[in-house]
Amino acid sequence: MRRLGAVVALLLGSAAHATAQVGGIAWDELPPLPPSAGQARQPGVAGPFAGTHGEVLLVAGGANFPDRMPWDGGAKVWWDDIWVLEPHAGGGRWISNPAFKLPRPLGYGVSVSTADGVVCAGGHDADRVYADVFLLSWDARTREIRRTALPPLPEPLTFMAGALVGTTLYVAGGQHVMKGAVPTRVFWALDLAQRGRGAGFAWRVLPGWPGPPRVLAVAAAQRTARGDEFFLFSGRVPEAGKATQVLADAYAFDPKAGTWRTLPAVGGGAGASVMAGSAAAVGTQEVWLFGGDRGEQFAELEAHDLAIEELRRRQSAMPPAERGSLEREIESRLAAKRTIYGAHPGFARDVLAFDTRRETWRIVGRTPYAPQVTTFAVPWGDAIVLPSGEISPGVRTPGVFRARPVVR
Repeated sequence: MRRLGAVVALLLGSAAHATAQVGGIAWDELPPLPPSAGQARQPGVAGPFAGTHGEVLLVAGGANFPDRMPWDGGAKVWWDDIWVLEPHAGGGRWISNPAFKLPRPLGYGVSVSTADGVVCAGGHDADRVYADVFLLSWDARTREIRRTALPPLPEPLTFMAGALVGTTLYVAGGQHVMKGAVPTRVFWALDLAQRGRGAGFAWRVLPGWPGPPRVLAVAAAQRTARGDEFFLFSGRVPEAGKATQVLADAYAFDPKAGTWRTLPAVGGGAGASVMAGSAAAVGTQEVWLFGGDRGEQFAELEAHDLAIEELRRRQSAMPPAERGSLEREIESRLAAKRTIYGAHPGFARDVLAFDTRRETWRIVGRTPYAPQVTTFAVPWGDAIVLPSGEISPGVRTPGVFRARPVVR
């Protein structure tokens, strides 16, 4: 595997152009995500599944607004495409075969890379949340995608976090439905080493962390003095009719002991939200966190939404002739939201590093591109790749960016 990683790094080195070194990270850009079938352009997708198998990067599914932004009435569209990026001496090369498809348009689940392929779990489309779990593998000889069903989740789940600790996939948090959804403290585990061994290959329901339920948390696996552990960071707690609680807490799960412990807040001090961001293990004792929503603009937009909801409730109880003043106030709130969307600064540029041995935080660098959320930080060769994702509310990027730790 080490030799393969070196080969991938060598080939991909010619597939991209160096752009920036910021702090302890060297950044460059790989070929952007190609258009979906029947589309002239690719705006990018939020919530795709992503991972590596063999020499290739797989990106699948996700959602976007291909025609108009949501505040202009644009419809959100889910996709079932699977794109394959293979190393190439003259540049990375995307393979976007119309036959490469997910079982359905789908996004916002969890994906992890394994030696057998990319495990994809849960997610949702415009109508419902799914419990499906499947393996996407790349057959380099036939140049085909193979899809293998795995044990489904105990319940449908989306907007959760997940990571692979050894051979075990853990998923944490999320929600079971879209309409009337509530955040959960779900914590489930599937030992992939039990595949083919009968009843032992099934999900286990484990005790959740000692903190609030959440959606859009960030997870990773890394070594500690105790062994390999699962790390859970941030997220948010939505509640109907109330302001969302934005979280900056952090926890570690020790699989050997079966216990959780509370860590210093994300970023140290009072903490910083990294909800919807991504994370990857770097070296033998750090987890790097990319992007994430700090929550300031989110809170402003939500305050307008809650006010509009209350105005409409009051308006519905008034005689039609008296509704004009409230309608003007609603329009003013909607205009304020459009202004926030138009001036949105994007998501967090600081890349945070958590030392799992010392349990301390530092800023390791900054993202020179518009930072992404609702994507995955995928280890590939000697680097971490961040494919597509969302760069401000409703706005996606087709960009595929690569971060390499700078060895000093």
